[in-house]
Amino acid sequence: MSLTNPILCLFEITDPNLIVTGISKERCSTNQRIHVVHATLSYQLLKCPHCAIKA
Repeated sequence: MSLTNPILCLFEITDPNLIVTGISKERCSTNQRIHVVHATLSYQLLKCPHCAIKA
């Protein structure tokens, strides 16, 4: 059973267009352990969501 959906729910990530490619454990600069969720969009962006310049 995949844990992807419950993990996304835990972090309130609700975008159905995200495909989780991995989850890793890392240490940040303050030596705290963190979990990083790696994901990609299921479609290619046609323009920048910030400045609206076409890609």
